[in-house]
Amino acid sequence: MATIPGKHALLEQLLADGTKHIFGNPGSTELAFMDGLQDYPQIQYMLGLHETVAVGMADGYARATGRPSFVNLHIAPGLANGMSMIYNAWKGGTPLVVTAGQQDTRFLLTEPLLSGDLVRLARPWTKWSGEVTRGDDIPMAMRRAFKVAQEPPKGPVFLSIPQDVLDHPVSEPIIPTTHISWHIRPDQEAIERAATLLAGAEHPCFLVGDQMAYAGGQAEVAALAEMVGAPIYAGSNREWNFPTNHPLYMGGFTVLEGAREALKQYDVVMAIGTSWLFGTIWYEPGPAFPEHTQFIHIDFDSWEIGKNLPIAVGIKADPRLAAAELLESVQKKMSPAARQAGQQRTRDLSAKKQANFERAQKRAEAEWDNKPISPWRLAAELRDSIKPHTVFVGGGGTSARAPISTLIDQTEPNSFFEGGAALGFPLPGALGVQLALPDRPVLGLLRDGDAMYSIQGLWTAAHYNIPVTYVVVNNAQYRILKLGMVHYLGESGRKSEFLGLDLDNPPLDYAKMCSVWGIPATRVENPKELGPALRDAINHNGPSLVDVVVDNAYHGYF
Repeated sequence: MATIPGKHALLEQLLADGTKHIFGNPGSTELAFMDGLQDYPQIQYMLGLHETVAVGMADGYARATGRPSFVNLHIAPGLANGMSMIYNAWKGGTPLVVTAGQQDTRFLLTEPLLSGDLVRLARPWTKWSGEVTRGDDIPMAMRRAFKVAQEPPKGPVFLSIPQDVLDHPVSEPIIPTTHISWHIRPDQEAIERAATLLAGAEHPCFLVGDQMAYAGGQAEVAALAEMVGAPIYAGSNREWNFPTNHPLYMGGFTVLEGAREALKQYDVVMAIGTSWLFGTIWYEPGPAFPEHTQFIHIDFDSWEIGKNLPIAVGIKADPRLAAAELLESVQKKMSPAARQAGQQRTRDLSAKKQANFERAQKRAEAEWDNKPISPWRLAAELRDSIKPHTVFVGGGGTSARAPISTLIDQTEPNSFFEGGAALGFPLPGALGVQLALPDRPVLGLLRDGDAMYSIQGLWTAAHYNIPVTYVVVNNAQYRILKLGMVHYLGESGRKSEFLGLDLDNPPLDYAKMCSVWGIPATRVENPKELGPALRDAINHNGPSLVDVVVDNAYHGYF
């Protein structure tokens, strides 16, 4: 029986599963892998100068394609460096196949330099973590990794591969990974109970989450919301999960306190396709809902349903199929009076949304000539400068999130990708998204402090000439922490010196940083220069950056 070395078996398996890119940062334990890779020019190696960059790119690529991406890191230190982005993938449900080289098994017992228990290190933030010790196990282990990463709830997996195993002879066949069908229909009795609650609700509300980006049930949810007259909020907002220009879409929640205040008026709340509800940073006492609220939760992930919040109805199912069946059932159950009431709520909510937009537009106009630049002007200038079908990567942080989400519509799938709790995603994530969606313009909306966690990604952008336009919302501070300090001190009267929270001595000048790698960049302080600078960067055929010095006020978030 013909054999091939393990390094070729691994790469053949990647080809069988349609892999086009490998995201990585190599080291001594990856030499056999890198040697084998030169025999497979059809797979492009994307080098990041830090593991945060490699994993962040892979995260963006996987989310934009909807398929697992492949990451190769360097043993214990490299895996540890990448763990912050792996944590984001775990919390956000990104399908990543992460591998790392392990020391040669022939002297691993001696605890050689750089070695460690890689499986144990990766296990807390992966769906599955394992190690290959025989060459013949490589194809099956890789297929298992791709299978587990892809099946909902999606997430990262890890595989440790000792360097000598990549030279073992492999005789096992290479075949594509087999994936199960995960479009689970909901339990009919549970659908009927949920439909009864919605049909009789006087003040319903929907929370639509990131699983809708995978399920694709936006049209069904919209029709159901229009029928019952329910506002739609982003229950989790790491992906594009609903058209933001829909008259019932009201944006997202920033902290639990804001969610509680907004939701207290509703008698029935349905979260659909939302796993991670109210991911607040600070402790807030009390329940998220008042006692009178009936909570319906529909998602792929049974672990999250009812985990922290009491539920009236919990359904594990494909959100699109569940929404379609709910729509049919609610139609049958609603009385004529309930239909009229729902239609009136829909009209009232549509008028409220329009009024919110008009207030935002007037604020942008009122602050048009402010210096430092108003985030509201930045959002308006971006809206008027971007090309059709632009993809936003990053939300702009606490300074720009509200202006961006209010003034700029994102109407089509794959229009928005945010990072997660760990900093550093948007800069490399935008590169991965651009590789996945080469026919769409990609705009990386960076926070100044956040971007420093993965600044090496600018080298990768320049090296591969990836045409991402970056806009830095530069407020020279960790603004969210200043807001948190104000919140923490509350009514105590104590004034904070905000130790360690300012980024102004020396200032973070991203235009100067870009000049190191020959990336065209402009630092904008004069509001009159903002529009032309944005349009020049957006029209550049290659990576570019605009560093926008914005108002650094830190009040008004809570």
